[in-house]
Amino acid sequence: MRRNLTKHISTWNGAITDKYYWSQSLQEVTMEVEVGDCKASQVKVEITATRLTVKRGEETQLMGKLHEKVLPEESIWHLEDGHQVIISLQKSRENWWKCVLEGDPEIDTTKVESTRKMEEYDGETQGAIRKIMFDQNQKLQGKPSSDQIRTAEMMKDAWNAPGSPFAGTEFDPTLLNLSGPVGEDFFKAMEDKRIEGARQRLQPASSSAQQ
Repeated sequence: MRRNLTKHISTWNGAITDKYYWSQSLQEVTMEVEVGDCKASQVKVEITATRLTVKRGEETQLMGKLHEKVLPEESIWHLEDGHQVIISLQKSRENWWKCVLEGDPEIDTTKVESTRKMEEYDGETQGAIRKIMFDQNQKLQGKPSSDQIRTAEMMKDAWNAPGSPFAGTEFDPTLLNLSGPVGEDFFKAMEDKRIEGARQRLQPASSSAQQ
């Protein structure tokens, strides 16, 4: 009767078993274990890299081998509403579990919702995602991509450089072919040319100063 009236944790990407509720993200597993009315001091939760045990007094409520290894030092638990043990297991590697304890009912991991929050990615990946989103939005509006904008900025710097066929004219990006993808080699070559041009401009000044 208690289980039907109690508010439970989400079972997002997890399931309900006859022993516990569980959910998961790529980094952690959250469990809810019913232990009956008690105090936190009466509950003992043992978490090792491969096993989980939940006891109320001397009575074992849950025990078994974990589906995959966890990080015990980063896994925590607490007693909620005086009868629910909420456990957070930190996975040792990012992946989807088909069950929490070996032998328990399994879920189809091909059907999990794998959407991740932006802040869950490292800085480099976040930057790449934002670039893709920006480029997709630009494409829908018929505007240049981030690479094309970057190319135009580089070409603008070289527009009036010595030897440029466009020297002395107003910068016109429509004369450039910016429709295709631009590789990093192009940007590196442009940067090298810009540095070389600056070096050549400095040489006459240095020679005059020595004379």
